[in-house]
Amino acid sequence: MPKTQGLIPLRERVRELDRIYGTAEKAIARELALMDIGNYQELRTVKTQEKTSGTIKMLNRAAIKWTRKAVPEAYVKAEAIARARLEIIGAEKSDEFSYETHNQAIEDDAEVTADFLIKANQSIKLSVAAYLYFVRQASEGLMQIQEFDFRDEEFIASLLDDAIRAGESRGKVKKLIVEHIQGEVGEGKFIQIRGRNYNMRKYADGVAKTRLRTVQTDAVLNSCKEYENDLVEVSAHGTECLICIPYEGNVYSLSGKSTVYPYLDAYPPFHPRCQHSIRPTSEAALEWRAAHA
Repeated sequence: MPKTQGLIPLRERVRELDRIYGTAEKAIARELALMDIGNYQELRTVKTQEKTSGTIKMLNRAAIKWTRKAVPEAYVKAEAIARARLEIIGAEKSDEFSYETHNQAIEDDAEVTADFLIKANQSIKLSVAAYLYFVRQASEGLMQIQEFDFRDEEFIASLLDDAIRAGESRGKVKKLIVEHIQGEVGEGKFIQIRGRNYNMRKYADGVAKTRLRTVQTDAVLNSCKEYENDLVEVSAHGTECLICIPYEGNVYSLSGKSTVYPYLDAYPPFHPRCQHSIRPTSEAALEWRAAHA
């Protein structure tokens, strides 16, 4: 079985989205880093929220613009490769297939991809609000504490309970709070999805690689419909992924009507950032390859 590497789709587009989210992440972290729990000011909080909202709006516009460019590009390239492959193996076009199927797939994929990014962007507001609330509560707690006087320790977040009980000074408590807050900001985990926090750049990278792989698969599947081709082959590159191993390098039937090859019950990407892809093939092509191996 020859190895066909499932390369990262549109690597430059992935880098482009990484840069977009990296810039936004730095802007938000820079604003949050200006918050001083030792000298908390409500006006500073309001300004931080306003600037964060502005950053998110710009991020939304950039994400939509990226989607409208990257999704069609990924689809058209994958379609062209699949079409060339189908013509090489002698597949014939269907008279009933409408090319509008390709256009509609591009629109649908672009909409889903943009939705992933916009929902993630909106969750940033929740993370920033929670962060600012924590700063406010920490500041109020410190205002209640005198040097070596911890009668009001209930005002301090649970993170500090051990330090307070150990008799740490007010300065030490403040240092612990600042270190914790700076750590949270430094990791850039401002996106919240189903109760988990994600670093903005890493999340964007995952969406880009996974969604563009999905777009490529859709292009191949629709091209197979266009040429009435039933068999596809999953790429192989020596994976160690337990999810992908059952599929790698195997030939499948899209309709399930083949008496030789099994029905493909799942399509790449099989998981986030999956490197596998599919390409059209036929029994004649497989026989020729086996004879010339």
